[in-house]
Amino acid sequence: MGRRSIAQFVLGATVGALVLAGSTVLLPASAAEAATVAEQDCAAELPSTAVCGVLTVLENRSDPASRTIDLPYTVFPASSGTATGTPVVTMPSGPGQTGTAVAEALAADERIGSTRDIVVLAQRGGLDSSDPLECPAASAAYVNTFTTDDTPSEEMTEVIAAMKDCVTAFSETGTVNSYYRIAHANDVIDLRLALGYPVWTLYGDGWSTKVMQLVAARDAAGVDAVVLDGFSPLDRDLKGDAYLALSDSLTKLSERSGGEYPDLNADLTEAAGLFSDDPVGGLMTNPYSGKQRYYSLTGSDVVTLVQQALYDPGTAAAVPELLARLADGERDAINPFVARVLQQLGETDLGQYWIESCRDEQPYWSADPVLPAEEGVEGAEPTPLPVLTYFTATDEVCAALGLPATAPEDRVTGAVGQPTLIFASDTDPLISVGAAQSGLASFPNNQVVTVQSGGRAGATADECALDQLATWLAAPGTPVETTCTTSVDATAVIAADEVHPTSRFDSVVRAMEDRNAFELTVPLIFAALSGLWLVGWLIALLVQGLRREPIGMLIASGIAPVTGVAFLAAVWITVTSALSGQPGLALLGVPPVTPWLGILLGVGFFGLIPVWRLGSRAAAALAALATLVWLAMIIWFVWIVVLPS
Repeated sequence: MGRRSIAQFVLGATVGALVLAGSTVLLPASAAEAATVAEQDCAAELPSTAVCGVLTVLENRSDPASRTIDLPYTVFPASSGTATGTPVVTMPSGPGQTGTAVAEALAADERIGSTRDIVVLAQRGGLDSSDPLECPAASAAYVNTFTTDDTPSEEMTEVIAAMKDCVTAFSETGTVNSYYRIAHANDVIDLRLALGYPVWTLYGDGWSTKVMQLVAARDAAGVDAVVLDGFSPLDRDLKGDAYLALSDSLTKLSERSGGEYPDLNADLTEAAGLFSDDPVGGLMTNPYSGKQRYYSLTGSDVVTLVQQALYDPGTAAAVPELLARLADGERDAINPFVARVLQQLGETDLGQYWIESCRDEQPYWSADPVLPAEEGVEGAEPTPLPVLTYFTATDEVCAALGLPATAPEDRVTGAVGQPTLIFASDTDPLISVGAAQSGLASFPNNQVVTVQSGGRAGATADECALDQLATWLAAPGTPVETTCTTSVDATAVIAADEVHPTSRFDSVVRAMEDRNAFELTVPLIFAALSGLWLVGWLIALLVQGLRREPIGMLIASGIAPVTGVAFLAAVWITVTSALSGQPGLALLGVPPVTPWLGILLGVGFFGLIPVWRLGSRAAAALAALATLVWLAMIIWFVWIVVLPS
């Protein structure tokens, strides 16, 4: 099936407009008239059936003379060729993020994508929009705060300066105040009108659940159902919820550890205290600048890294053992987590995140947590506790920029009458189940599915949740299961006896993922020598056998290449099989059997003796080269795998 054109989707615009003529859409008429769509080529990695385009809207809907901005969108047409179901629209899950992963997962499920179009709209101000609110200098400056041991507020000086420069530069042609939640909601409404869909189903994910709440209220006639995955009510205190959700997530992981990690919150408190008293250093790469720096982690940095690690169910499974080690004083255990968390952080443009938070969230959230002042002590003051530093950055940036806050009345909506399916993960480190439940009154026709997992389990990544979603979308309002448990085993907490501790091995895994041959120089040379030697030895063995020549010494000379290849194969099989079931295991170390595979290396090294005894110059040269390579591999293996770290 070839690519379909936007014209096929816009064909129903006239009919759609007539159907919607009587509906209430709180948009200035000029803004709706300004919204147009135009086709553009899709990215090469998208399916060949995808249809891509740009939505052109006014940047500032209150000013008809405002410039226009282009927002990319993608339509994944119904795979059956005929869209008989209501289309689904979604957006990236956080301000400053891009991607079509959720939309592609929905389209790939035959129960959902075979009969309905799946649409994903990029964010205004996003990196893939015509006028991004990006500020790489500020993002890089925030990551660099992990390299100092000043207080979180003191660390934000460079972040503030960079953000001011970016806002000044953007304001030369654009209006920073036009980038906030209601503007996103109106973009979604404009896209429906421009594509000519009479109605569609809203799919909010994380941050975009708040956008979709506004769309459902403002464009009620154009929405037949609502799905909120990682539901965060409009009026919640996002900072306060994050601290509560972090505590709740650790409590749940403690409960699921079978008693091995009885109080992870206490472990985090202990670890944060140790790092506050004596910051820990190491080498990191700033994902925004690409520069290497030495980090110096304080207690607040540890709390921030742990919360971010809990988002991904794979890394979340490793957090309990990490906290146990940190609380026991094994502070180097955090080193692999620093690299992984910063890699995830680099997927978000923090400039856009801060600007939108300054308008929609920060003016309404609570102060940082403190220990109350000691009673009865004159002059006693509250004691600051470790904080989530990205909230501190937001507080400091917002105070410096002075952007206007969203009006309080825009943080609430009336009752949304459409059938609504809500997914809440009981280990989401940002939004707790309790926080999600607080907003149910706004959706009287709701059903809630609690996803039990480790980390932030999205509906499209959990088999049970996806089953409930497909069933419900087929007939919105259909009763579905209220609890999903399939991911509990899939993301089970990693126990201490399931791993040999080494903080160095994850660098090998990351080098393989990044195809960084330099960091794999020793094992690559060893693999090349062992593999080529084994092939040559087998050929020589076959030739001498056919000639009926003595092969005793030749057989002995094959001990090294055979055991070398066997060693590599055994390590590969044990590690990859373990990581397939527990992706976060490499953050803690290797399977317990892996260090014992080094015996094969030792056997191979002693197997070089018969090669020396062959007597020829070629054999001596091979033996000399193999001796150096084997020694290098033994040292590398002992350092990376065997020695606890």
